[in-house]
Amino acid sequence: MSPKKQQDIQLSAEENTQVEDVFSRYQSISQQLHASDGQAQIETALQEIFALSEAAQISLVKSLAKTNTVEAADVLVAINALSPQKEVRKEARRGLLRLEGSKITPRWIAPAAQTPAVQIRVSNPPRFWQGVATQTREEGEIQLIFTWEYGYDYGEARLCAFQLDFWNDGIKDFLMETGTRRHIENSLKEMRRQLASVGQVECSLAEGKRLLEEALEVNAWHKIQPAQEYRTQLPLLQKLIFQMAEPGPDNGQTFITPELEEQEVVANFIGAWSFGDYGLAYDLLTSTSPVRDNLDREEWVTRHQSWFDEAHPTRMELGFIHEGKPKQSALWLPGSVPRAQSKSKELEVGWSVELLDTPLNGTIKEMPMGTAINKETGRHWFWNNYTLVKEQNVWRIQQVQDEGAALQGLSVSELQNRIKEYEDAIDKAVKQPDKDTENFIEEMSWRLGQLLHFEDALIAHLPLDYNAYEEAYGRAVLTGNPERIMVYLDRLAQRFPQTHRAETLRRLGSTLAELAFKYDERQLGERHRHLLQMAEEALQEAATLDNSTISYTLLGELMMSLNRNDDARAAFQRSQELLAKGNADPRTEAAIEAGLGNVDMRQQHVEASIPHYQRVAELNSEYPGVWFSLGFAHRQLGHFEQAETYYQKALAQDPADIRVYSELTAIYMQRSQSDKARSLLQDALRQNPGVANLHALLASVLAEAGDKRQAKQHLDEAERLDPESDFIPAVRQQIAGDRKRI
Repeated sequence: MSPKKQQDIQLSAEENTQVEDVFSRYQSISQQLHASDGQAQIETALQEIFALSEAAQISLVKSLAKTNTVEAADVLVAINALSPQKEVRKEARRGLLRLEGSKITPRWIAPAAQTPAVQIRVSNPPRFWQGVATQTREEGEIQLIFTWEYGYDYGEARLCAFQLDFWNDGIKDFLMETGTRRHIENSLKEMRRQLASVGQVECSLAEGKRLLEEALEVNAWHKIQPAQEYRTQLPLLQKLIFQMAEPGPDNGQTFITPELEEQEVVANFIGAWSFGDYGLAYDLLTSTSPVRDNLDREEWVTRHQSWFDEAHPTRMELGFIHEGKPKQSALWLPGSVPRAQSKSKELEVGWSVELLDTPLNGTIKEMPMGTAINKETGRHWFWNNYTLVKEQNVWRIQQVQDEGAALQGLSVSELQNRIKEYEDAIDKAVKQPDKDTENFIEEMSWRLGQLLHFEDALIAHLPLDYNAYEEAYGRAVLTGNPERIMVYLDRLAQRFPQTHRAETLRRLGSTLAELAFKYDERQLGERHRHLLQMAEEALQEAATLDNSTISYTLLGELMMSLNRNDDARAAFQRSQELLAKGNADPRTEAAIEAGLGNVDMRQQHVEASIPHYQRVAELNSEYPGVWFSLGFAHRQLGHFEQAETYYQKALAQDPADIRVYSELTAIYMQRSQSDKARSLLQDALRQNPGVANLHALLASVLAEAGDKRQAKQHLDEAERLDPESDFIPAVRQQIAGDRKRI
């Protein structure tokens, strides 16, 4: 992953000189702060700083943050407390967090400031009437609705509805409506009816104000403007909400649904933590959780946002969630809940996220240690144990333990014993599988996931043990995760360059290619191309090292996937030459012949492809797709009888291959054998009733035969199964008589 791009601050030459001049005297400013007696003297000490432009102040603050001295921390505290510029205050706060990560804390303490509440004096002000909010905070969104009554005998009313997005958009949408009190009351009822599928609770003006301010912080953090309609009505909203002297009680509602199960609480905490919704993460902790680090909500959120801005966590994935046994302790610990008052649950969770390592990691109390890290993607794998307790009758997280780090403290023999226990349990489960397939898959998932963390700890103890890496690689293969597999192959290639290098590079190249195609080329094109480049380099080196058929065959297949047909042909031909010189392996020869046949088809050498496919069929009649390839080649050449014969063999090999039904239908309809096509597709639907394209194909055949009623029935079923199909509209036009058969 590329390093975080620093935002450029453009200063004039004069501003640069001013910043340097003030920076050279920051120690003197610190002394003035310590000697100050009252607000006026503090402001005098800072007047040179506040006389600078906002951009210059931010530049100065950044310089102070890089100066690991107590005096710099003193000045940052003063700026954070007294600067009239919000962005300057925020930058000063970030600087303090950075210095805190380096164990630098200020000695000067800013005096507490008392700001009088803004009093709005208007005659006959609107009176707050009702507030409603959805209990959907765990989803990152809340619908907030406020109403006010006003006018003669309070017969008029106003409704304001906000859509709040705490993940990215802040105040995402807004609407306002005015009318008679009865009209607004009916509008509120209709809105609540539309939101009936989610929980709704009464919301005080103070609580709604808190939600709005939190959403606005999201706007500021992501540099996204609130909704246009909201901005248009902001002067009125300031009077109605933000400048109200007495907004009423705030009961501390979190607006999280109370129905969250234990696993959902943990999954939402990890999700919120990894994509930046730290208000939600904080609210999913108990009020006494040590994870809160004795910080209030705002401080905790600010600290985590500063870390987020440098670490850029993204693409979180849950590996396993398994309920463990609660740990018994005879001691009461601070922050714990007495067992007599609460039942606890222990959840073992494996998860991963892409992030950049940063010095601010040390400021995050619950920051786990990655037991495995993919250097190319930046993905870190963690194992945390979560202790949950009931607080106010809902599950919340009391403690988070870094189990992955704890494993590093076990001895080699202890780790090997634990690994053996897991191996035995997996073998037993495989030999006597649970009748419930879902339970079996879940057990395999968490056991294999935890086993990999044991292997990571063992590798940390035995960094030069080749077999330890091979065993970890074998476990990772069972998970089917190329990104994790790559970690161990990359270490094998780097740490054991002379041991089975060609084989390691072949495995690495294949894994890199598989991982590359996991990413959407449109969204992560640079990563997609980079991984493919690495895959090609690994396979080229493997082929150069051992000059083997398998290396060149894998290289040819990669070239095919990259649409480099000439390079693919050269690789397959080289593999074929090497095969002829050695002991011919039927499986390898079949792969080579299939590759050469596919290259011919791509380059429109249809007739030349047939001998290759025939050779594949001779070597292995069960080779995936060989009969379809032969049928397709013959149909391209107009050899319909041969094509039909091969397609029938393809159906016998794989009755679920929809391509074969489409091809045979085309042949039958071209021969005016609609009855045969209908029979084929009806048989296919008996075996595969849930396939939309089969219903659409049959609809096309029925429409051609004049049975538009049945055709429409099958097309409606196709649309129900796959509303996004591009094929269905074309068939619908055919049925309507606008087009010929598809």
